[in-house]
Amino acid sequence: MKTTVQDVARRAGVSAGTVSNALTGKRHVAEATHRRILDAMEELGYQPNLMARGLVNQRSHVLSIVIKEFSDLGYYGYSSVLTGIQRKANQLGYSIMLHFVDGPSEEEIFATLNQVSAHRADGVLWVIHEIEGNRNWVRDIHPEKYPPIVFLHMHPDPALSVVSIDNQAGANMAVSHLIEQGCRTIGIITGPLDWWESQARLAGWKNALQQAGLDADSSLVVEGDWLADSGKTGMETLLDRRPDLDAVFASNDRMALGALHTARRRGLSIPEDLLLVGYDNTPEGASYWPPLTSVRQGLLQSGQIAVEDLHQRIESEINEQTAPRQHIIQPELIIRQSSMRSR
Repeated sequence: MKTTVQDVARRAGVSAGTVSNALTGKRHVAEATHRRILDAMEELGYQPNLMARGLVNQRSHVLSIVIKEFSDLGYYGYSSVLTGIQRKANQLGYSIMLHFVDGPSEEEIFATLNQVSAHRADGVLWVIHEIEGNRNWVRDIHPEKYPPIVFLHMHPDPALSVVSIDNQAGANMAVSHLIEQGCRTIGIITGPLDWWESQARLAGWKNALQQAGLDADSSLVVEGDWLADSGKTGMETLLDRRPDLDAVFASNDRMALGALHTARRRGLSIPEDLLLVGYDNTPEGASYWPPLTSVRQGLLQSGQIAVEDLHQRIESEINEQTAPRQHIIQPELIIRQSSMRSR
């Protein structure tokens, strides 16, 4: 037989009204009591009727995720962030709805936001990367017309709720490590330079070199496109320009793999002749030969934090407004053989 609210209440030793309050959030329920109710629901396999809950508290319990076209799901960052979003949304009782955009032009952006509102989504997670000019529309938005929005993959902005990775710190960490290994001529293969992440990682590379009194000349900078082939050609360019090159920082692991391929084809051994560091710490990086040193971003965590922040904003919409928050996640350098000098 189907488990009811009354069954959960009996198992938890509370009233049916207390269970209802715990589910809808209409009234405060003590943390210990809330935990007993959740345990009882799990033991009994109780599945709340989300549609009925929505009618009671004017909530859909749906979060809309806005993401750029299907091809972008091939980027490691997107899949990791979406996994974090889904896990935390499930924990908090939300379903998720994906909205794919192409450009996106401002016309398409506002059409998407209108669609989100028509679907009665409780909140929006804007997962599109910040690329030059594609955040200008936020200054023209009327917040009262749309659900609360949390942005990912962009620079911190006190006027918005943003969850971002400190890309500059991550790059600085990677290049500082290469300097500690004795490297003095360190090239960089950037991502597309109209992307905010690429600009931040380039700034981190430059800052680390300048702090050490080393050359940050433009001859050491090559622009890639996140794909392995641009890592191949980027490494070719750097080696042709700078025969004294002794290390390369690639702004993602795919380009690092391409750089590794070119180095071997040209008879260079890593790490004996040239040190290499990537960015993203993709699962495959540990299986490269040699295993790739890389920067772990905390992408799964960023998706989870974004949902938590959005949940709090949704709750505050019912009670009182909440100021935008900035969540800046610090990356971590994972050191492997590709960047370690033989002692």
